[in-house]
Amino acid sequence: MEKQECPMCGESMRLEPIEQVNRIAGTMQTSTRHALEWHCPECDYFEEAEGELEGLSPELKKWMDDNK
Repeated sequence: MEKQECPMCGESMRLEPIEQVNRIAGTMQTSTRHALEWHCPECDYFEEAEGELEGLSPELKKWMDDNK
């Protein structure tokens, strides 16, 4: 499992898939964006994962490939 240290509390953060749904102003349309996000289970701090990520689990690789 991918991990990174939380800048707020120092605990281990986890890499999690997210789906952001945005409404387009003035219309009934929505836009969906798929991304990976670092999330701290202790203090709920989060930040979007940036750049190339090495050693992704097969589940995260499949999720990213399915949602391109």
